[in-house]
Amino acid sequence: MKKIIKKKNISEVVNSYEAFFFDLYGVTHNGVKPFPGIINILKKIQSLNKKVIFISNAPRKSIKIKKFLNKIGLKKNLYFDVVSSGDITYENYLVRLNKKKYYFIGAKKDRDFCKGLKIVEEKDLEKSEFILNLGLNEGEVVEKYIKILNKAVKMSLLMICVNPDLEIIRGKSKEICAGALALKYKKMGGKVKYFGKPYTDIYEKTMKKGRIMDKNKILAVGDSLRTDILGANKFQIDSALVLTGIHTKIKEIEKICKKTNIYPKFLFNTLKW
Repeated sequence: MKKIIKKKNISEVVNSYEAFFFDLYGVTHNGVKPFPGIINILKKIQSLNKKVIFISNAPRKSIKIKKFLNKIGLKKNLYFDVVSSGDITYENYLVRLNKKKYYFIGAKKDRDFCKGLKIVEEKDLEKSEFILNLGLNEGEVVEKYIKILNKAVKMSLLMICVNPDLEIIRGKSKEICAGALALKYKKMGGKVKYFGKPYTDIYEKTMKKGRIMDKNKILAVGDSLRTDILGANKFQIDSALVLTGIHTKIKEIEKICKKTNIYPKFLFNTLKW
């Protein structure tokens, strides 16, 4: 088993890096408010002339995410920029499509996701050319969509998954994400195209946006082994796992790491300076 370096404070490693790719849910905030100490960390990193870029699997464009961050007290002057799986889906794929009809699965608040594109929402699955999966509405479960997924499999419809996460922690409760629906569809025989972590496009975009030249000077910080840490490993950058989101127990993490061979370089119980 590879050795994971346990650290108490991020200040212990900050001098080794010039840019920090922070996840949002489970790392920076809990979906309701920022975690204690995070604003201080952002200020400290900035004072050292280093960059924090938020890299998120949120299935919406970064302009919406910035508004939400501002609302919960994470002002724009605290970080360099935001890159989301929504950005990558929109810019790297959907913008290239012309007059294609899609079947929408997602929250009502995200129904404007394709605004400005030449693709059209189709309410009838049988007339659709692909499924655009942004996730479930609050309180919904994957089982609600089984009939739709069965029909889509028979039609050989491609599903575009805008958030590979299976779940997030909002407040004290878990919410099912688009990735869980995509995983079910794949197991049923459906074809899925994913955007966001752990796929490399989002990291390439973040490096470009941050004007970062050296991968060795990046530390990715996340709460999920299967997206944040696996993505960093694939992109060949250092990573740190934080126990304030998906994973909370060290023994559980060690088991998963051994089983999947997905290891972070560092482990923090919480993010503190």
